[in-house]
Amino acid sequence: MPSPYATTGESHEELWFEQATYISTHIASMCYGAQLTVFFVASYHIIGWSVSVKKRTFWLLFLCMLTAIATVNLACSIKFNRSAWIDERNYPGGPFDFLIQQQSRPILTVGNTASILGSFLADGILLYRVMILWDFIWYIIIPPTLFYIACVILSILTVIQIAAPDSTHIVNLSFPVWLVLMIINIILSAMIVVRILMMHRDVKSGLGAQYARPYGIIAAIVVEAALPFTILSIVLLVLFGNQNTAQNLFVPLLVQVECLVPSLIIIRVIIRGSQDNTLTKPSSALRFAPPLGMEAFGQEDTWTNSGGLERSKINSESSEDSPNNTLHSQ
Repeated sequence: MPSPYATTGESHEELWFEQATYISTHIASMCYGAQLTVFFVASYHIIGWSVSVKKRTFWLLFLCMLTAIATVNLACSIKFNRSAWIDERNYPGGPFDFLIQQQSRPILTVGNTASILGSFLADGILLYRVMILWDFIWYIIIPPTLFYIACVILSILTVIQIAAPDSTHIVNLSFPVWLVLMIINIILSAMIVVRILMMHRDVKSGLGAQYARPYGIIAAIVVEAALPFTILSIVLLVLFGNQNTAQNLFVPLLVQVECLVPSLIIIRVIIRGSQDNTLTKPSSALRFAPPLGMEAFGQEDTWTNSGGLERSKINSESSEDSPNNTLHSQ
């Protein structure tokens, strides 16, 4: 039952738009709390990570940038909403017109720019992993690379157009860009999983399940990390296709999730790698590489056997004519 003090003069659709915009910031804030928690946990593990100082520094800076982007995006959303409902509540037409007509404000432009940067970083690290795992095969990596570059250019142009003083059609401009960014994220994640499963199959058939196990671990990490973003993207795609105002509930959340996922992958890789170093004791005296593709996750220094032997790159087939039975990569 509506309150007798409810705002009058606005349609149900306008009120629902305001409610969805207001609620979306609170939903994103809950995810941001998880982002901060994961940031501190991941930073702790990175500092004690058994890799080179250069790699630790890179991943720590990468993590700090994602957290800063998530913070800026959420802070800008909160400030913009405060202007709509508190600081400038007497804006002609009310909060609804303010939310629609004031999209070109600098504070919102900064927030949009932060969200785009978050997508660039998250998708860029995925693209890097795709290149490593597919061994820089040009006809494999060129299509997603061109798609990624197109997304970057389109996103920059969109932010510039949104920031124009006469911009009043934010939804029509920004959502197609978000859809493209969501699609490329899903495609890159799928390419990583497919490649790792191919490696798992080849190593298992050539060496046995014991040595194929790390590939299954990596695939599970990628799938688990990509699942929340994929589900959220599908929900947003459906709502956007139906022009449902509920789509506004998930846009700020999507930014936070995209910044959160890489941090979760870092934690899983470090912890899983440490556990396998401690618990896995191969009975062979052969020299092995870190599982091919683990370097894409910054983990090649962690996957060493219990005897401390350095691992050289492994392939699905062993070299039959090698006198010391050392495995070689292609």
